[in-house]
Amino acid sequence: MTKIIGIILLLVILRLAVKNFSAQLKAAVFGPPNLPKAPPPPRAVATETLVPCAACGTYIVASRGFRKGDEVFCSEECRQRG
Repeated sequence: MTKIIGIILLLVILRLAVKNFSAQLKAAVFGPPNLPKAPPPPRAVATETLVPCAACGTYIVASRGFRKGDEVFCSEECRQRG
């Protein structure tokens, strides 16, 4: 009975050794396995303020609007109308 247990234990150890050797051989021949890519870094978020056009009510980015005093317009036409 102890011979059978010894043989099974020897086969398990031999299987682990062969599996480890084959993984090392594969890495040596084909290179390291493809690792999952790291997620991209978070993108910067723009924090511009949207304001309504004083003439038509269309929302625009405040820094890109056409100004006339304190009012902001979406286009030159709206600025002339307002």
